[in-house]
Parts: sequence; C-alpha cells; structure tokens
Amino acid sequence: MKQLSKPTERPDASVHRRQRPLPLSARDRISLFLRQVLHLPTLRPDGELIGKMAICAALTILFALLQTTIFARFRPFGAIPDLMLPLVIAIGMTEGEKWGATWGLISAFIIESLGATGISLLPLLYMPAGFLCPVVTGLYLTDTPPVRLIFTAVSGLGRALVTLLHLALTVQQFELPLFLSAIVFPEYASTFVMALPVHLLVHFSLRPFHKSRSERVTTL
Repeated sequence: MKQLSKPTERPDASVHRRQRPLPLSARDRISLFLRQVLHLPTLRPDGELIGKMAICAALTILFALLQTTIFARFRPFGAIPDLMLPLVIAIGMTEGEKWGATWGLISAFIIESLGATGISLLPLLYMPAGFLCPVVTGLYLTDTPPVRLIFTAVSGLGRALVTLLHLALTVQQFELPLFLSAIVFPEYASTFVMALPVHLLVHFSLRPFHKSRSERVTTL
C-alpha cells in the first residue's frame, strides 16, 4: 500500500507566545526613557534634528559667554541682563514647548556652572517659561514679535521675584526699597531691552528649518 505522507509539522504557536523578549541594550533603554519619560527624540536623530540641536547649543554658549563676560563689565541700566530667559522663550516659541522646557533646564545648568549667578532656582523659572509660552500661544494667541515681548516682560517679573528671594536668603539686612531701585528694576530693564536681539537671532538662525518645500527649492 502506498504510505500516506505525514503532514508537515508546524511549530506550536504557544511556544512563541511563551518566549520572553530579549533584554534591551543600554542604548535602547536610554532611548526608551528619553522618548517616553522626557518626551525627547530618539537617539538616532535625522540631520535636521542634529542641526537644530547644534544651533541651539551654539546660541546658548554664545549668550552665556556674553552674559558672563561683556555684560559683566558693560551693564545696561547698571545691571547684568539675563540673556538666558529670552533665549529659552525664543526657542520654545520657535520649536515648541518640549524644546522650550528642555532647553530651559539646559540653560539654567550652563549659566549656573559658569558662575554668573548663585541662584539655584533658575530651573523653576526657565522650564515653565519655555513650556508655557508656546502652549499659551498655541491655544489663545499668535506668534508675533509683540507677543514674544509680552511673554518676556511677564517672565521678567518672575525673574525679579527669584532675585528678591535670593537676596532675602543671602543678605542679612534686607532693605526692599534699596534692592528694588538698585538691583531688581535695573536687571528687569536690561533683560527686557536685550531680549529683542536675542529673539531676532534665534528666529533667523532656526528659520531655515521651518521653510516650506517651495521656499527651500527657490533658495537653492
């Protein structure tokens, strides 16, 4: 008799279901943490993302050096302007709230590392400013130069409160009228005046990444 051929054995699907996934490498774990927890891009960014990060890093270093060197000697209104605050707002307004919050933390760390200020509360100011300004703009406003200056003016009030808190914690004799006239008001005025060139430089530096396809082709 002709023997019947045995049917081809198929692997049991339950075996595959019981198999455990391979453990993640250290690089994959860091990438997963950045994407899910910090909402940052993957560790394998494209060329455009690398370009944005490089420009933002260069601008941060530039303004940090200006704040700690040139403006430490040449003080508008008699006070050192806070260039990091308008920088964070400008990056957040241009690239979104995630970039603003992330760069707020980076800027606070850099400016404190350079010894420009002894205040350790700057992340509590820079991060909310970089996050909330683009969020409020997306919900209620339009990204225009007056809106950016308004955000800078309002955030400058938060910077003034941080300065007053620092003085209250470090100075033995706290004289509010003297500190307001000699430190807080000059710092607020110098920060607001110097915010305009900061916003302009950030806008023109990151503008090529936001051009439409037709604009890029025409430029080429």
